[in-house]
Amino acid sequence: MLDAKDKKIVSELLLNSRKPVSQIAKSVALSREVTLYRIKKLEKSLIKHYFTTINFEALGFKRFICFIQLKGITVEEENKFLEYLTKHKFVTYLGPTIGKWNMVLDVVAKNDEHLKDILSEIKNEAKDYFESYIVNGTAMDVEIYPTKLVGIKSRIEKKEKEIKYKMDQIDKKILLILSINSKAEYKDLSKKLKLSANAIKYRIKSMEKANIIEGYTTSLDFKQIGEFYNIQLKLSSIYEKKLIAYIRNHENTLFYYKYFGNENWDIDIGFIGKDSKEFRKFLLEFKEVFGSHIKIHDMYIITDVVKDNVAPEGIFE
Repeated sequence: MLDAKDKKIVSELLLNSRKPVSQIAKSVALSREVTLYRIKKLEKSLIKHYFTTINFEALGFKRFICFIQLKGITVEEENKFLEYLTKHKFVTYLGPTIGKWNMVLDVVAKNDEHLKDILSEIKNEAKDYFESYIVNGTAMDVEIYPTKLVGIKSRIEKKEKEIKYKMDQIDKKILLILSINSKAEYKDLSKKLKLSANAIKYRIKSMEKANIIEGYTTSLDFKQIGEFYNIQLKLSSIYEKKLIAYIRNHENTLFYYKYFGNENWDIDIGFIGKDSKEFRKFLLEFKEVFGSHIKIHDMYIITDVVKDNVAPEGIFE
């Protein structure tokens, strides 16, 4: 169990994993030594790794969400397929699920033709146990509330106006390193790239201002916190603002993704709870608030996060 101080530390790392330990210590009212000790302890249990969220469009790519349904597959075959997807150079988020779909993953592609090629590769790898799939385009509106994972209401920060910045190969190398480890220090980056720490710092700050680097966050083992559910909704535009306000304020809703042009559902909601009873309680309350004005299209349990939203290596080529 996490105490209040641990929750605050994890919250700070979720919002900015590159934040210096001394600043985190000040925020949680602990000494630097005690804060560092607690972080190291959390890294052995709850914290999986630190990564950088990158604006894929700035590198000429779009994100697509793919739901895959399989048939007649053994546990061994599914694990092998998951391993293939984890290593795929254009696959980012990946999670096996319970429900209509066997797994959900995010694919990044340059255009529709590139997407078709990637999906064809994936389908061929799955061979005879591939049943069907659905692909959703880039969400038109997204909000994520990561600190709700530790029971702390997330700050909703509006993005500043983007500043134009032309990247070169050195910038891409910096992004590649930061995408794997957002805590990489300037001195280590300097040694790897044979560039001064100040020059690297300038490039990182420039990419932050241009919103190429969207943020720095932390991957948690959510299974230690609860069960993760996803709900797909068809909604009336009249109730959209009310729904978004509800999602923002509810302590268990982690995100929403709103889509354009999907005939089956309009919005995805992420929910984390202790167990299925808590999830059922949420659904009953949800239906009581919105009644027949919002229709639940589908829902599923995400059993694990095999691959986080780490930028896949293909976008740096």
